[in-house]
Amino acid sequence: MGYISFYRKWRPQDFGEIIGQEYNVRTIKNAISNNRLSHCYIFCGPRGTGKTSAARIIAKVVNCERNKKGKLGEPCNRCQVCRMITEGTALDLIEIDAASTRGIDDIRNLREKVKLAPTQLRNKIYIIDEVHMLTTEAFNALLKTLEEPPANTIFILCTTVPEKLPATIVSRCTRFNFPKARPEEVMTALKRVVKGEKFKVEKGVLEEIAQAVDGSFRDGQKILDQLAAGRKKITLLETKKLLGRIEALSPKKLLSLLAEKEMKKALLEIDRIVTTGGDLAVYSRELLDRLRLGLLAKAGLTEISEPEEIKELKMQQLRFLLELFSKAANQIKTNPIPQLPLELAVVEWCGRKHLRGEAEDEPGGHLGGGTQRKSSQNLSGSPHPSNVNLDVILGKWNEVLVGIRPLNYSVEALLRATRPIDINGEVLTLEVFYRFHKERLEEDKCRRIVGDMVSQVFGVPIRLKYVLGEREKVAPQKSPPPVEKKSSGSLIENSDIIKAAEEIFGTNAD
Repeated sequence: MGYISFYRKWRPQDFGEIIGQEYNVRTIKNAISNNRLSHCYIFCGPRGTGKTSAARIIAKVVNCERNKKGKLGEPCNRCQVCRMITEGTALDLIEIDAASTRGIDDIRNLREKVKLAPTQLRNKIYIIDEVHMLTTEAFNALLKTLEEPPANTIFILCTTVPEKLPATIVSRCTRFNFPKARPEEVMTALKRVVKGEKFKVEKGVLEEIAQAVDGSFRDGQKILDQLAAGRKKITLLETKKLLGRIEALSPKKLLSLLAEKEMKKALLEIDRIVTTGGDLAVYSRELLDRLRLGLLAKAGLTEISEPEEIKELKMQQLRFLLELFSKAANQIKTNPIPQLPLELAVVEWCGRKHLRGEAEDEPGGHLGGGTQRKSSQNLSGSPHPSNVNLDVILGKWNEVLVGIRPLNYSVEALLRATRPIDINGEVLTLEVFYRFHKERLEEDKCRRIVGDMVSQVFGVPIRLKYVLGEREKVAPQKSPPPVEKKSSGSLIENSDIIKAAEEIFGTNAD
């Protein structure tokens, strides 16, 4: 026999060797022991979590010669039947890859063969992997067979995307969800391989692999297999090189440049990572992990050490960066230029004069509320707020309205019925003439939209304060269409204000 890869050689051979699926294992063993095994199962979960391994163990238990009634709930792994299933030579264990055998003709052929009695085993077992890949016609052809299978026949359907399965199929099966493995569970599986293969690993190697494989036992064993080729000892440096996570490819430098909003240097850093041959998917994951640690530290989790390079960033800035680079990380594999999503994220971050919530100091606060730390300059090098007076505000107020209009028509309409009356440091006071307008503008969503645009137009972090004024004092704003006056001196709201009022009272939707 040729070389057998670790993930095949060290595949679990009984339920006791399956890690991290205690509930599923206990339930299946109880069903076998009490002779209540279903005729059809669906095993759902991410790749490499033990779905097909569990299916093969079921095939052993229900056919084991030394455990004929299944009372022990485990295969003996010594009888001829168990050995045939382990070696993949049992004719009555049929494994089908639905990714390549997915058409209606394939399923019709299966329906004809399923009628035949088992030739070697007591029970015939069908394992259909990636079953979600079957066509609609194939599912329809399979439906009747799943509902009333021949005696001594068990179907086990495995899938990573259960939501793609028709409800008619799911309703005829017993479902088990296989959760993603935790890093410590992956490490346990890797230690079993290391012990069995009798090679040495440096401290930290298994931790690096476990963190990199995203809960997949199979991926972890494949990486270990690759590292062990021709070696009796695996070093941490070799592991990091393979994983694309050597120190030279650490995201620390990029994060420091992002904190300083050094766009050109940040783009050059991404180019260096690509030129060096770094794995952008791994690089992005580590970058997100460091941002996440920073966010949790800002939220008050004192046991978490905040990364040094992002200590100057505020909580909302970290949240925005996480959203930005999470989106970029998801696009890396599908983009024809893999580094482009990261470059776009850098440009979007560094190109913003003001980030929503940049002026915040308190976790969970919002623009317009909370204690504000005054500084002579914000992160983007903007002027001090004292340079912005009421005349400057009034002179550019129309720019604020024009900027908000494409973002949210209703908010712009509400804001047009207000007027700036005072600027004190970083606090801009707006006079509002209708109570329901004031209540709406003080909602978090409206505060963010207005706060973003005001700070962007004037280049400094500005908080908003709304006060209820006298209706008679209202003056029309510069933004068209203007407010028209009746001859009596009272106001008629233009169509935009009416629209906003209708929305508030539930007549219209955004």
